[in-house]
Amino acid sequence: MAVIRVEKNRNFTTMSNYHLRDKDLSLKAKGLLSQILSLPDDWDYSVRGLASICLEGKDCIVTTLKELEIKGYLVRKQLRDANGRLSGIEYIIYETPPEQCADSPCTEKPDTVKQDADRPNTAKPDEGNPPQLNTNKTKTKEIKDREKKELRHKYGAYGNVLLSDEDFEKLMAEFPADYTQRIERLSEYMASSGKSYKSHLATIRSWARKEKPTVQRGYSHDIYKYEEGESL
Repeated sequence: MAVIRVEKNRNFTTMSNYHLRDKDLSLKAKGLLSQILSLPDDWDYSVRGLASICLEGKDCIVTTLKELEIKGYLVRKQLRDANGRLSGIEYIIYETPPEQCADSPCTEKPDTVKQDADRPNTAKPDEGNPPQLNTNKTKTKEIKDREKKELRHKYGAYGNVLLSDEDFEKLMAEFPADYTQRIERLSEYMASSGKSYKSHLATIRSWARKEKPTVQRGYSHDIYKYEEGESL
């Protein structure tokens, strides 16, 4: 029988094991979250910064960050300046998703959240249900999964930009540097003009195609002027 020995070095990082034992989290997401938790507080937490120390490119980093956001390990907060204007996005990284932490007493800050204890599976074993019943359960699960995938979430300062998880992933992949600004631009325009669109992803794409090809840094709007910048 093969024996595997782990030789540990002195240079190590202490972190919660919660995300490492989360079966619903991909191995890629576990690795990126572990990488983030191992970095100092004053490090350059940006897509470009993470891509510079990882083998994967920016698109992969953006997709993985979206997975962490969906699972609750990453939370975005819209920041505003003293005049109430949008000033950027604040990203909070959790070792344990807040909703999981709420299930049991937890008073620590996000970077020191205690690991939830592993709970035994108390579900009753299947006592030989008929095959047809199992098939129906499978079909029901497929329908629920499809409905969940197509469910659209509210984005933007006014909560009027609707995007499904699939739409949001496409938006992040196509506009990794400024997808947040494009969402806010559409949100502000719909709120001020009263207009609505069938597909908000298609609208953002259409606006992007109409932009002047000579503009390489940011873009302007009647109300907003976005500056070049990058964040997670």
